[in-house]
Amino acid sequence: MLRQFAFAIFAASSLLAASCANDPIVQTGSVEVQFNQDNIADFQSAQTFSVVTADIVPDESLPDLDENQRAFTDTVNQMIVEAMQAEPVCLSFIDPDDVTDENQPDLWAANGVARDTNGGYVYQCVGDWWWGYWGWYWNSCAYWVPSYVEYDVGSLLIPVGLPIVGDPPPDLIFAGLAQSVVGSGGDPETKARQAVQLIFQQWPDKRSCP
Repeated sequence: MLRQFAFAIFAASSLLAASCANDPIVQTGSVEVQFNQDNIADFQSAQTFSVVTADIVPDESLPDLDENQRAFTDTVNQMIVEAMQAEPVCLSFIDPDDVTDENQPDLWAANGVARDTNGGYVYQCVGDWWWGYWGWYWNSCAYWVPSYVEYDVGSLLIPVGLPIVGDPPPDLIFAGLAQSVVGSGGDPETKARQAVQLIFQQWPDKRSCP
């Protein structure tokens, strides 16, 4: 059951990643969250959660990832655990090793990270001499010259879904996608932690922890 869930939730959430990652240029960083308001009762009733780890998913069921993509990383999972136990989510964590058919979490969270090379145009102001009413004069910004630049964009995807009941795939009720130009701002781990926190700050059912 857990293995089927891990693959299904990541496969479903990859559609969100594709739809959100089409921005031509990510100047600094962005965070986008999507959830279904019809599932608000699931957020309100949830008390526990767990995270999908790589050892839950058999090799044959892992998503088809390239060298620039990773799924279910332990470092990001730890960030998710910290964020979902803190305000405004305030859920109790069940270690994946302690999950059984009798001890099921109300929600499962997964993660995926990727690095892609994108391109776009930047424009530089170029000075030149111009002829005007008073004769020739120097214009420090006579025209704009486009230059094509390539840059790497890091993406962090966090989907949250319900446990599987029966054969249908699990319902994905929440997903967050953070993107940032690699090399801008702080170190990657700090940026990832901040992104995870920003994603869960937009959790639909905001709570105060005891």
